[in-house]
Amino acid sequence: MIYKTCRFVKSWYSRGFEIGLVFNQLQRSNHTVCSIFPRNFSATTSIDLPKSATLLHSDNEATVVLLGTVHFSKQSVEDVSEIVRAINPNAILVELCRQRVSLLELDDKKFLEDAKNFDAQKLKEAVKGQNFVSGMLHAMLLKTYADIAKELGVAPGGEFRRAYQEMKKIPGCKLFLGDRPIQITIARAFQSLSVYELGQVMYHLTTSNPKPIDKLQLEKYKDRDYVQAQFEEITKDVPAFKKIFHVFVDERDKCLAYSLQECVRSVVKNPRVLAVVGMGHVDGIVKYYGKMRQEDIVPLLLLPPRPYYKVLLAKGMKLTFYFLIFSFFFRLIFG
Repeated sequence: MIYKTCRFVKSWYSRGFEIGLVFNQLQRSNHTVCSIFPRNFSATTSIDLPKSATLLHSDNEATVVLLGTVHFSKQSVEDVSEIVRAINPNAILVELCRQRVSLLELDDKKFLEDAKNFDAQKLKEAVKGQNFVSGMLHAMLLKTYADIAKELGVAPGGEFRRAYQEMKKIPGCKLFLGDRPIQITIARAFQSLSVYELGQVMYHLTTSNPKPIDKLQLEKYKDRDYVQAQFEEITKDVPAFKKIFHVFVDERDKCLAYSLQECVRSVVKNPRVLAVVGMGHVDGIVKYYGKMRQEDIVPLLLLPPRPYYKVLLAKGMKLTFYFLIFSFFFRLIFG
C-alpha cells in the first residue's frame, strides 16, 4: 500500500501536475534531474518586486519568487504581470489542483452573470456526486465566492488566469499545478473533527452573518499580521477551526512547498520560477521550502480511517432502513 502510494506521489509531482502535457506545442524531453534546493534564502541579485512578493532563492543556480495574492484582488492580477516582466520565468506554479484547473479557462463575464443569478439549482449541479458533508462545504464555498464576486465585480482566481496567459506568451515556459486534490483536503479536514466539533463548525457556518467586503478591506489580506489576527479571532470563537485550518493551511503549505521544489528541479537550465499562491500560504511555504521530502508528503495524501462514530452511525442508518422495509411488508402481508 505504501509502495503504491509513493509511486502515486512521485507520478503526481514529477509528471501529473504539469500542465505542459495539455499544450501540444511543448514537447517533453527526458533530462537528468539536478538538485537545486536552496542552501539559504538570501538574495544575491537585486530584483524589483511588489511588496506582496518574496524572493526565496536568487543566485547563479536558480531564481525563485513567491507571490502572495488575494484571490479577488485586481492588484494581485497586475502583480503577476509585473513579476513576469522582472524575471522572465521559464516555469510558473499556481495554487491549483487538477479538480480546479477549469478555473484557468473561466469566463469572467459569464461567472459574474451566473453569480448574480446563483440559485438552488446551480448549487445542486455544482455539488452533484459528492457526499453530504463535502457537498455542504463545497456549496458554502461556492455561495461565498458568488456573493463576493457579485459585491466586488471580480471573478475568483484572476491571478491564476493571468499567470496562465503570461505563460503562453513565453516560449518554453511551463505551468505547474502545485496543490493537493481538493477532495482529499476536504475529507481530511472533516475526518479530523469529533461529532461535537463538527456540530460546532456547522452551527457557526450556518448561523454566522459575515460583513460585506469592500475593495479596500480586501487589500488588507495582503498584510500577514492582519491575516494572523483574523485567524486568531475565528479560532477563539470556534476552537474546532484550528483543526480545519491545520489541514487547509499547514498541510497544504507542505504540499505546495514540495511542489515548488519539484518544479524547480524539473527546469534543468537556469530555473526562473514564479509561484502564485494565496497570501495565507506564504509564511508556511517560506518555512518548509527546501526541507520537504517525498516521505513527508505521502501521509498527507492518504485519507485517515473513518472515525468509529461514523461507522456506527452508517450501520445504524442501514439497519434502520432495513427495519422500516421489513415493517412495511409485514403490515402489508399480515395487516
